[in-house]
Amino acid sequence: MNCVSKPVTWVGCFVVLALFAPDAVAAKLTFQINDANGAAVPCRIHLLDPAGKSLEAPGLPFWKDHFVCPGRIELSPAAGTYSYVIERGPEHEQIAGKIELTEGRDETVTVTLKRIADLKSLGWHGGETHVHRPPQDVPLLMQAEDLHVAQVITWWNKRNPWTSSLPDEPLRQPDRDRFFHVLAGEDERGGGALLYFHLPRPLEITKAEREFPSSLSFLKQARQAHPSVWIDIEKPFWWDVPLWLASGEVDSIGIANNHMCRSQMYRDEAWGKPRDT
Repeated sequence: MNCVSKPVTWVGCFVVLALFAPDAVAAKLTFQINDANGAAVPCRIHLLDPAGKSLEAPGLPFWKDHFVCPGRIELSPAAGTYSYVIERGPEHEQIAGKIELTEGRDETVTVTLKRIADLKSLGWHGGETHVHRPPQDVPLLMQAEDLHVAQVITWWNKRNPWTSSLPDEPLRQPDRDRFFHVLAGEDERGGGALLYFHLPRPLEITKAEREFPSSLSFLKQARQAHPSVWIDIEKPFWWDVPLWLASGEVDSIGIANNHMCRSQMYRDEAWGKPRDT
């Protein structure tokens, strides 16, 4: 009896120990991104796990392959080798590296993001006229990209969130020299896209069809009602560009547009005029 019961008792002990073994302690990964003076500087971080998947940072704006942060962020990823790229718009250097995480061991990435150009000192202020992001995320996004002006597209074709009430302060100033407007809009249909800035309220385009009425009718309506409206041709290859230019009512055209991606040019012109090659 004793010979049989002992092994059973030990096996039972091992099972109990295994069931109550503590979980592996996740490592803490901290990023500290500083400016030349050692102060935290907002930036964009592309962080990839060992499988090449982009990581999100809880509570911070994320889009496809990156998140933005105020210069300090703590994450708790699993063990493994992670790669990162840190950027802050074209006026700052890019920093890339790798970090090896092991269970229970905290790691900190501390870098200084150096400025390589200061266009503001020359009278040029970086901006973006085509922003499709939640307004509450825009202040940090602007800081992380070092933008000073932004037009946030909140009404667009069938979408108009301002039907019941307008924002109390459409022009917002998150800090001393950064401004963004939350009543920018986009008429994007068969002939292409026009962007509208500085209107006191959205144009009524929600009932428009793909080809009717012409985008020119809304353009003229906006200009007649609000002479100071700024109208932007969103891309140069839209089919209606000659029509818009001939009207004499447009103010700008997007040469550096959202088909110019971070690492490549977009593969086609959507439903616009195809490229020659």
